[in-house]
Amino acid sequence: MAGGQTPAVKSASRTLDIIEFIVKSAKPPNFTVIRNHMDIPKSSLSLLLHELVNCDYLDFDPEARVYYPGLKLIQISASCINNTNISREISLGIKRLSDDFGETTHAGILDGRHIVYIAKHHGSRDVSVVATIGYRIPAHATAIGKVLLATLPAAELNARVGSVQLERYTDNTITDFAALTAELVRVAAQGYAVDDQEIIPGGICVAAPIVDKTNKTVAALSVTMAAGRAYDGNTLPAVIDKVRTAAGLVSMRLGKVQ
Repeated sequence: MAGGQTPAVKSASRTLDIIEFIVKSAKPPNFTVIRNHMDIPKSSLSLLLHELVNCDYLDFDPEARVYYPGLKLIQISASCINNTNISREISLGIKRLSDDFGETTHAGILDGRHIVYIAKHHGSRDVSVVATIGYRIPAHATAIGKVLLATLPAAELNARVGSVQLERYTDNTITDFAALTAELVRVAAQGYAVDDQEIIPGGICVAAPIVDKTNKTVAALSVTMAAGRAYDGNTLPAVIDKVRTAAGLVSMRLGKVQ
């Protein structure tokens, strides 16, 4: 067999490829579209589709002659989401991120105008100010905080932050509400936030949102590193990309649909 695959393994691989293609298709595909996309002989593809329909993993519309995800596939997807432990997924997500960079990673939630850190994974290098789980920091001075504040409606943001004196931790801390609002607009548009030495001199943090199956931002995760490392070559853009990817993977595990 090509690639050393047994017929059973090859059939299983083809079946998974078919399901993935149909689930991710922008519109329900017909047989020809599926065949053109797949490197599967016509007779084999026909048999696999027939079996998937018979087992309710796919649904076939005989009038439009297109394929949809079937009831059993939807039920399995729902069961996976319902059995997912949010805390576990977040902890695994920040551990993988920390392992990638050797840096300390965190996850946090918004509580009033503060961030409460709910998870931390120590890297081999640690410039974090977060001492323990449950540690609280004003949200405006942190990347996680800016990510979560950026999800709030304007009225709620004003109620939480607009009438208080924003604490200054470094020369880079944003302490003006109008400037903070402008920063949050940028954060919402780009899908991530950077704390560039705003909470600790010499420390940079990048954060991205974690979204659940209702499309609600429930937390954010971040990586913290020394500014010297972040600004070494192309490191910071690579970190931003990794953080966004890590948050996206956790969100998918929580049921967010792409």
